Amino acid sequence: MNPRTIARRAFPYLIVAVGGFLIAYVVLFFFFFPAQVLPDDGHIPRVVGMTYDAASSALEKVGFHAIKGQTRFHKTIAADVVLEQDPPAGSLQKRGADVTLAVSGGQATATVPEVAGSSQQQAKIAIETAGLTFGTISEQTSNLPRGAVISSSPPAGTTLDLPATVSITLSQGPSTIQLPDFAGRTLADARSALEQLGLHLGGTTRDTTSFMPENTILGQTPAAGATVSAGSSVTLRLSRFPPPPRQPSSDTTHLDSLQNALHFPGHAQ
Repeated sequence: MNPRTIARRAFPYLIVAVGGFLIAYVVLFFFFFPAQVLPDDGHIPRVVGMTYDAASSALEKVGFHAIKGQTRFHKTIAADVVLEQDPPAGSLQKRGADVTLAVSGGQATATVPEVAGSSQQQAKIAIETAGLTFGTISEQTSNLPRGAVISSSPPAGTTLDLPATVSITLSQGPSTIQLPDFAGRTLADARSALEQLGLHLGGTTRDTTSFMPENTILGQTPAAGATVSAGSSVTLRLSRFPPPPRQPSSDTTHLDSLQNALHFPGHAQ
């Protein structure tokens, strides 16, 4: 058999061997170096306006991973809707990259706290701590102590869209007051008590016949137990020691002696 015949018969086997080698090489190359053969980059789709779950699914389908970022309150966009994405839509990124999604928290709201019975300062702190703005202050008569909060507007428990303002009404005390007995108190103590009751110190009188300590209250007008209107005045009578008698000087004593001698010469002898 001549060499040409042998070569002709061996050629198909050579083709099969070379083809098998190439197939094996390609398979091994795909297995060990897939990134060199398959494209690893992709364009990020636009997901702004979708809900977070829908946006996450859309990104996963094209090989990216969604991460929830900031939650931002928004007046018109519903909660959990994507407001912004990073990297932006259309950018070319490696597959498997994270895409951070900022989502809407919806309209920010706050609930008006209960402030009735508290002081003005306590009410202000509670309202501002709730995320609301402290508003105006009005006053009206009430059986609550003077200066206590009667109510708020809007009332406690109301849910408001932010920003929002809450105003309060303070008590001026009752419209009529039964006067306490101020006898025995100091003037400073009685003045403070009158202010707390919503009354005024109308004036004071002095009594120099009392043996009570200086500025002790001896009586009042109107009398203790009388019912008066809020804002009325009360006059107080205070103890006051009279000044000590003036001691005559030596010159005055000598002058008196001369005058006596002039007027009563018989006595001078």
